[in-house]
Amino acid sequence: MKKILMIISVISLLIASTPPAHGEQLTLQADSYILIDSKSGQVLYEHNADKKLYPASTTKVLTAVVAIEKGNPEQLMTASKAAVNDIGKDGMNIGIMPEEQIKMDDLLKALLIRSANETGNIIAENICSTRQEFMDLMNKRAAELGATSTHFTNPCGAHDKEHYTTARDMAKIAMHAMTLPMFREIVSKRDFVMQPTNKHAQWPVMSSTNHLLGYRSDYYTTVTGIKTGYTDPAGNCLVSSAVDASGMELISVVMGVAPEAGRNAVFKISNELLEYGFKNYSIQKLVGSNEVMNIISVNNSKDDDLLEIVTQNSLESVLPIDAKEHSIFRNIHLNTPLTAPINKGDVVGEAEFMRNGIVLGKVALVAARSIEKKPEVKKVVEELSESKLLENSIITAAVILAAFFILRTTLRTISRRRRNKRNL
Repeated sequence: MKKILMIISVISLLIASTPPAHGEQLTLQADSYILIDSKSGQVLYEHNADKKLYPASTTKVLTAVVAIEKGNPEQLMTASKAAVNDIGKDGMNIGIMPEEQIKMDDLLKALLIRSANETGNIIAENICSTRQEFMDLMNKRAAELGATSTHFTNPCGAHDKEHYTTARDMAKIAMHAMTLPMFREIVSKRDFVMQPTNKHAQWPVMSSTNHLLGYRSDYYTTVTGIKTGYTDPAGNCLVSSAVDASGMELISVVMGVAPEAGRNAVFKISNELLEYGFKNYSIQKLVGSNEVMNIISVNNSKDDDLLEIVTQNSLESVLPIDAKEHSIFRNIHLNTPLTAPINKGDVVGEAEFMRNGIVLGKVALVAARSIEKKPEVKKVVEELSESKLLENSIITAAVILAAFFILRTTLRTISRRRRNKRNL
């Protein structure tokens, strides 16, 4: 039985990770790539997405995540000599000097926009007591984000045999990074200027290494980020994102583009992958507001009526334009058993929508109308008893009053007769 369950699990995993059959099949000149919906994480296309590769400076996406979550943008950070010098072979740098003091906000911009290696080291040494402590935080955060095939040994992406990740893991990290407003704002910039420091009276304009920011497409409106990477062993890498007029944002990760293909090849490949997504997917309605999801009996209801369970609001998600490829699974979770009284609009559960093992979204389920509670038997009896007692009391009072009037009338009649006899 265990073997059968294992086989089913493996088959399910393979199905969930298989690229969609619709649309054109891509053949991109890169070791590994993946395309996801930035909101749900749903995989729209992939190739060798679980292959362990060197990430080069795309490492800095996670460096920035940890810095933003643990540090203070206004913190004045001091550059050590080791941080400035330990940038790896041919590592990108912007000429920061030992003992130079720079705000973390500017260091993050230099890290993500200009890809300066020393800034990653400076940030790590100022947020934690040692760089190794910062690296422990980075690897822990990667695991928390589901990047379980990732291990980083430095915060800047300098080559190391034990410094690796996968396209799938980088997509998960980037997906979270783009939920951080500060990160999102920085990676969308084409250039910036650092503020003066104790070592620099002024800085030159620094341009982004992400040339995809300048691309235009018939299928998306704006490139929103994210980060380049290059070393000889890693080749050219790019984590990128773009959004269309409907607000659909996709994230692409391309790794291992051969250096001989040229530095622009990774941007062209990423653009092709993003365009594939925007051509074949769109934001579509999963369910409308106030749609009936279930009809259920309610315990202890006054009239033993059935209750309609409806959606509290509508829900949309990225889906294939070809409706035949939707394959949506709906799971309804109700807080059963339902017991009266229930008010109209009370939340009684939720509906979860899934595709290829990924949760596309959830919507609250509510009561379509109010259901009254059935009166308690004891209370009804008491009310009846009280009613009967009152009725009996009224009747008794009426009888006594009638008897009083009859007696009074009788006594008056007898008295009159006696007076008449005496007068005779």
